[in-house]
Amino acid sequence: MILVNLASSWPAVTDGQADAADITLGNWAQISDHSLDTYADSILGIYKNEVVTAFDITGWQRLTEGPDAGRVAFTGRLSQQWKHLIGTPNPGTPWTAGMARPVQYLDTYTLIAGTATLDPTEDDHDHRTDLRGYTLTVHSNGNATVGVPFGKHVTVVPSTRVENDWQFVDEDDDAAFRAAFDQVTPADWHQLSVLLNRIETHDGPLHEIVSREESPGVMEWPHSVDSPVIADLRWLLRRAGLILHFAPVEWEIGDASTATPEDCVRALTLIARNDHWITGGFVSCFENPDSVGRAYLRRAFELAGHSN
Repeated sequence: MILVNLASSWPAVTDGQADAADITLGNWAQISDHSLDTYADSILGIYKNEVVTAFDITGWQRLTEGPDAGRVAFTGRLSQQWKHLIGTPNPGTPWTAGMARPVQYLDTYTLIAGTATLDPTEDDHDHRTDLRGYTLTVHSNGNATVGVPFGKHVTVVPSTRVENDWQFVDEDDDAAFRAAFDQVTPADWHQLSVLLNRIETHDGPLHEIVSREESPGVMEWPHSVDSPVIADLRWLLRRAGLILHFAPVEWEIGDASTATPEDCVRALTLIARNDHWITGGFVSCFENPDSVGRAYLRRAFELAGHSN
């Protein structure tokens, strides 16, 4: 697996100025033929040490002319095997200030099972253990990767929430939900409005949206209910801090027109979690003009004083 750092190019995707596939798949410098033979089965795009794209590599070519001569351009398709990594921490070595090289390599087996090493390992303090086919890798940044045998399931139990930690909150903790709403930046509201506008102005199934300039009749993702705009929306909701972790016991999604800021965060969280239980659950909440996802985003813009 190849990991590429999209530090400078990803903001253009969320702003609707670039395509996620184009910036992830090329063109990349200083990739040897040996590295291609060893690692070029899939590619993950990383932004701020979080996975934002995942593609299976279907081919590559080394450019021979122009300013990109020597660089490698990949072709690929949305990875069904690795798309669940989108929104999770960088599984490789975290990019830090001073790390100029935008490409690194990861033995794909690390994400499945067994023992493997990271390459390059500029500051490799990972610890790994194997037990009955399960593999737990704890990275130097405190994040972890779990390899699970095929057909098995993992239950994750979060630790007790500490003060000002929004990763797990009580459903009645209005202060935490309001704080999440209030901390969204104007730039994130703008990028969310750009994505919602692309959704609302498209006449047809959302998987038809393949790039900024739509190509009539072209379905780049025919085997998935997802599309670049939906993947971008899911990622941006998380990046903006509008997706929290809470266990809904009594709270249910209601009428968006009377929703409070706290209700908007609760609703968007439950909508984002739909994919955990129903295939295509997230996109279904945005597919139609009166869909609940669109209604709650419009209401959030209204409450934030941001015109869509």
